[in-house]
Amino acid sequence: MAIELQVSSVTALVTSEPRERQIYDGRGDDRRVKGRFTDAAGRPVPTVNAVVVAEPVGLLPDAQVQLPDIQMTGLVAGAVIRVEGSTVARLTGGDYAAIRAVVSGERVTPLGQWTDWITAQARAGKPADSKAA
Repeated sequence: MAIELQVSSVTALVTSEPRERQIYDGRGDDRRVKGRFTDAAGRPVPTVNAVVVAEPVGLLPDAQVQLPDIQMTGLVAGAVIRVEGSTVARLTGGDYAAIRAVVSGERVTPLGQWTDWITAQARAGKPADSKAA
C-alpha cells in the first residue's frame, strides 16, 4: 500500500549521480530490459538519491527524486536543489518498518553546493576576538 501526497517547498541535498530507471520483463535469470521508466507525459524519468525536506511531510532522509531527463543535466552529488512544479511524494512500506519515499517534480532550481554552504557557515561563526580572553 502506498500514500501519495501533494507536497510543496521541496528542498533536496543530492547524494548520488543521476541514473536511469529501467522497466524489466520477466523474472530472475530471464529478466530483460523492456525500456525506460517514463512519467505520465511519456518523458524518461531518471532518479537521484537525496535527503529531502518537504512540507507537510518533513525530513525524508533516504528519498529518491524523479525529474525529467533534461532537468537532471549537470546534477552531481552534493548539489542542493529546489524541486518545483507539480510535486508529489509517494510513501511506501519497506523491510523492517522502513519507509521508502519517492518525490516527483517537473523542474529544478539549483541552490548551490553543500560544501560551499558549510564553508560559509564555518567562516561566519568564528568571532574575531576569540583569543582575547
